[in-house]
Order: sequence, then structure tokens, then C-alpha cells
Amino acid sequence: MTTLSRPAYSLAWRIAVAAVLLRLAYTTLVQAYSLLGPSPYMEQLRENFTQPSVLAPLLANLVSTLVIVGLAAWGATRHWLTRHGTSTVDQPARLLGTFLALQALYTLCLTSGMAIAQNAMLGSLIKSGSLLEEWFGLGITGRFITMNLLIRAITIPLEIIGICLAVRIATWTAAPAGPAGSPPLTRRHVAWICGLTILAWQTSVSIMLGGYMQMHAMGAGWTEHALGYWVLPIILLVLSTLVCLNVLPRRLEHPAMGRAVALGSLAFWFAQALGIGLGLAVLTSMTWNQLAWAAESQAAAVLALLIYGALLAMGCLFGARLLYRARQGAPA
Repeated sequence: MTTLSRPAYSLAWRIAVAAVLLRLAYTTLVQAYSLLGPSPYMEQLRENFTQPSVLAPLLANLVSTLVIVGLAAWGATRHWLTRHGTSTVDQPARLLGTFLALQALYTLCLTSGMAIAQNAMLGSLIKSGSLLEEWFGLGITGRFITMNLLIRAITIPLEIIGICLAVRIATWTAAPAGPAGSPPLTRRHVAWICGLTILAWQTSVSIMLGGYMQMHAMGAGWTEHALGYWVLPIILLVLSTLVCLNVLPRRLEHPAMGRAVALGSLAFWFAQALGIGLGLAVLTSMTWNQLAWAAESQAAAVLALLIYGALLAMGCLFGARLLYRARQGAPA
């Protein structure tokens, strides 16, 4: 098959995979330099990186970032191809090279800027007597969670905007070519986008609350960290994807990527809202002895995870019914 005859998803996938690999290589180089470069704290850094409380959230954050980068690159490329009614471009290698150069430059600027902002927040938001303590009465744990939330809320939109701008500028170096028209998003595409969106949200929330949970579970080892940061998000990814494949209509009326991301976001936060409400109702109805038993019971933890999975499935069903409608008269 020639380059010009490749379908739209081929070019979008190549750009998405290249974006993910570039971001992975950049993160690997930065972490390698921090561990191998000249520093008086070298031994302490290496020792910290062998601890599950450091390595588990670090890898979870990397996966979340790679998912966001890949989805943004894939969606931006497909959007451009669909808008121009084409399946590929005349110079895919030039477009890819330009995109990677722009992404590398933007990633360097973004990570450097966020590092400076994080250092500034550590001095202004975390220290005693900061605005968060005076205005909202937050303790040190609450201030750390708020700072992580602010950093994540700023980083994710900037990450997406940067990838979209890089794709848009890179398309100036190529022209539409090949067969006219591009295949629309299918139900499988929407289900996977929804699942990956939930994965990104879950890992982000786990990282933001992980520090607080670790303070109350000092004896947690590799098993507990792996289950919380890695295994649970993967299980939720598979669950939400399978649920969406079964609840989405066979023919999608508006199969846009933004709607699929909205489906995943709505399903996730629907489950969070119901989970918090249900959790508060259960806690207020339990005695201190029952709370102490539930805090140490593995059966209670498994039951809570099963309920959370059921709430997430309900969120997918609710979001699919709200955002998607089967075409009238569509064949079953």
C-alpha cells in the first residue's frame, strides 16, 4: 500500500504514537539526568526512587500524561483530516518531523515553566501563614492537595493546547492528498476514548490524593501501591470500555472526539459524586466499632471497589443515554 492510499486513522495513529514516544523519551532523559547528574543529594534521590511511595505515583503520572498526549495528537490530526475531507497528506514525513520538533520545544518550555510555578507555589501556598491557611483554614495536607490540584488543572489544558497547536502548525507544511473523505469515529473508537479518558482522570485523582492516603498508611508496600496506582486504573479502563461498547447505539449520530471525551469525564465524575454521597451516608450510619472494623477489613475494601466499579458503569450508561442517541429507523 502506498503512502497516499493509507486511511486517515493511519496518519493520525502515526502522529499519536510518535508524540507518545517523544514524550516518553523526554521524561526518561529528565529522570535519568536527575539520578545520574552531578548533585550533592544523588544517593538520597536514588534511594527515594526505589521506594514504592515515589515510584508508583511517578509511573502513574507518566501514564496519565502519555494518554493525554496521545489522545490529543490523534484527535487533532483526525479533526484536521476530516475538516479537509481527505485521508492523508502529500508530505507525511515532513508533517511528522515538523510536529515532533514543535512538540519537543513546547514540552521543554511547558515542563520548565511548571517547575518554576511549582517552586513558587511551594513558597506561597504551602508555608505557614499562606493564603490557603488564612482564608480557608487548610492544614498542611489540604494545602498540598490544593497545590497538586492547581498544578494538574493548569498542566492538562496546556498540554492539550500545545499538542493541538503543534499539529495545526505542522499541517502548514503539507497539503491534503489521497482518496477524498475520511472514516468517521466508530463505536469502538468512542468506547476506547471514553475508557482512556477515565484512565487519565483516575490516575490524576489517585496522584493528587495519594500523598494524603500514604500519610495514613505508612506500612503500605509495593502490593498496595501497585493495586492503587496501576491495577485499579487498568481494571477501570477495561470495565468502562466494555460497558460503553454495550450501551452505545450501533449507529452514532454525532461521533465526535470531544463528545467521547465528555462521555468519559461525565461517567467518571458521576461515579465520584454518587460515591461520595453514598460513602457519607454509610459513614453516618456506622458506629465507631464498625468503622474500625471496616478500616482494617479486606472484605470491606473489596466491597467498596466493587461498588465503585458499579457506579462507574452506571456513569457510562447515564452518559451514553445523555450524549448519544440511536438514529431513527437504524437497523439493529
